Amino acid sequence: MASRPSNIGVNAPEFPANLSWLNSKPLSLKKLKGQVVLIDFWTYSCVNCLRTLSHVQKWHKTYAEKGLVIIGVHTPEFAFESDARNVRQAVDDLGIGYPVVLDAKYEVWNLYANHWWPRKLLIDKSGKVVYDHIGEGDYAKTEEVIQRTLVAAGAKRMPKIAPDDGTTNGDVCLPITPETYLGYERGRYLNPNVDARQKKTYRDGRRARDDRPVLEGTWKVMGEYAESFGGSLRLPYMAGEVNVVMDPGTHDAVEVEVWRNGEPVPHAAAGDDVSFMQRASVVHVDAPRMYRLMNAPTHEEGVLELRVGEGARLYAFTFGGGCYSHFTV
Repeated sequence: MASRPSNIGVNAPEFPANLSWLNSKPLSLKKLKGQVVLIDFWTYSCVNCLRTLSHVQKWHKTYAEKGLVIIGVHTPEFAFESDARNVRQAVDDLGIGYPVVLDAKYEVWNLYANHWWPRKLLIDKSGKVVYDHIGEGDYAKTEEVIQRTLVAAGAKRMPKIAPDDGTTNGDVCLPITPETYLGYERGRYLNPNVDARQKKTYRDGRRARDDRPVLEGTWKVMGEYAESFGGSLRLPYMAGEVNVVMDPGTHDAVEVEVWRNGEPVPHAAAGDDVSFMQRASVVHVDAPRMYRLMNAPTHEEGVLELRVGEGARLYAFTFGGGCYSHFTV
């Protein structure tokens, strides 16, 4: 298998001058020479990015006074993430205090030949990339490299590094459902005749299988999302954690009912965005973002059903919770 291309050893490309910034005036790597810079490619609806965020925020809090400058490069996966107002709201909601540059047209992304969210690049005092990490995990290793690079730049008295907490690596890892997209550009429905860009009513009683969703009711499937006009969606899953990216479209808010194996999601397995109304487990969709549907204490297999109010747009499901330090059959 071919190795992933690395930026280690290259001179870090300069930020284009025309980009907008949050939490800071525009920064340039030329003016930051002599300091250590951590670039974090992310986008706010990406679950993998959100899982790494607590570590990045901790590094900012711990090492900013020792000369570390963290810059979040926000490159959108979905069109709504190109809207600066949405990104500003997400940055506020997530409590991000370090500078964030809005890379809406993939200018920084392309300069670094990037293909992944999240990706972290560490730049030393001379402006060279000395560390390149793709995805989650390796937090202690990343912090070790940050410390070594800061010491080489003249910083002193580094704190003790805590070991990785095991949230991304366990003794036993079970299979989980892969990320599932719902727009026609990347989606794979079990329905035999899904029409692109056409409002259509689907009547398909087949059993959901093979990690492929089934539409029922009236939908319009666009390039990035499926928009409900009063419909439901079924999807088989293997996971402990289930999330979905949604937005209310042209509505202020839309209600989405979440059902697991024909029943409301139990309180013990409900994600942070689920509330309970009478016998239904419901998500109140009022902004374009990722919504947490399930966070079960154990790995599960079942069928998820979303009964989607009119106007809601569904983009992609993500799954997690497949690794456990202690596992009993």
